[in-house]
Amino acid sequence: SACDTTNVSYRKDVQPIIRNNCYECHAASVTQEGGLNLEDTASLKQYLTRQYRGNGIYGSQLMHIINQLPGSLQMPPTYKLDSCSINKIQRWIHLGAPIS
Repeated sequence: SACDTTNVSYRKDVQPIIRNNCYECHAASVTQEGGLNLEDTASLKQYLTRQYRGNGIYGSQLMHIINQLPGSLQMPPTYKLDSCSINKIQRWIHLGAPIS
């Protein structure tokens, strides 16, 4: 099936992706790897807007890491997110990353 990124929202689309793929290491209930708690939306927002190797969407550290671009950390560490999940996160960031 096609990946619908038309009406992407944090609660419906992005949070489940992050919960299912990142919370194991990056949640309040665990010792956060790298000190990063992705359950905390303020921390998440800071992480997405942190400029990293350039400008724009692919300048965000989160996008470098989940796209597993050369020279960046690769997360999740044992596999790559599917392209639909990456596209939904990218679209959400393009929309201004609203937490609603």
